[in-house]
Amino acid sequence: EAAAQGLVAGINAVRFVKHQQMIVFSREQSYIGTLIDDLCTKDLREPYRVLTSRSEYRLLLRSDNADERLTPLGREIGLIDHRRWELFERKQENIIAEKERLYATRIKENDPVGMAIINDTKQKIKGSITLADLLRRPGFHYVNLERYNLGNSKLNQVEKEGAEIEIKYSGYLQRQQNQIDQVSRQSNRTLSEDLNYLKIETLSMEAREKLMKVKPLTIGQASRIGGVNPSDINALLIYLEVRNRQQTVTLNS
Repeated sequence: EAAAQGLVAGINAVRFVKHQQMIVFSREQSYIGTLIDDLCTKDLREPYRVLTSRSEYRLLLRSDNADERLTPLGREIGLIDHRRWELFERKQENIIAEKERLYATRIKENDPVGMAIINDTKQKIKGSITLADLLRRPGFHYVNLERYNLGNSKLNQVEKEGAEIEIKYSGYLQRQQNQIDQVSRQSNRTLSEDLNYLKIETLSMEAREKLMKVKPLTIGQASRIGGVNPSDINALLIYLEVRNRQQTVTLNS
């Protein structure tokens, strides 16, 4: 936990000296983002420890896709050289291509391979089935595809596991991604540091005091502050909309 905070502090100290915008790790991007967001927005009474249960996006914060989530950021701030970036891009391309192959390739129930799978798994194949649908079956993994010569020998183990995980849990992953997209429409809306919450009379007094103390960077952070209720967030959004309209009218007049 301390090392993660030191890493982010060091990165942003350098960017501050160079007059660059600071790097903010979002909750849906990493456990570092979850840690910093919790420390900044929650009223913690005991030492903080990073646990998977801390994140509402833990299905997306997996060890197998850590490079997918954070390598582009590393590249942006100059930590990833050309060789490492090429390896990353090749891995992603291989996983995408393999997923397309698994979705497109079908086996029929009367084929020798199809009959062997039915016999071994004791599960029927109605007409035909894609390799992706086979992977979605409980207890059926990429190694099983290789047993029937249906795998891709050109891929390494990490790429095979990456394609399998994204297919096997695609329904759950898409559902969580939809939730993130829905929340992010408003949660990533930035809040200015000089916003005086004490003057927003539609907010509860507790919410005004907490917001002034924490000074959240986004609507999402504000919504996770203890003592700030959903009604306060709605009131804040309305206030911001009204203020933006007034500023637009003033500029146009």
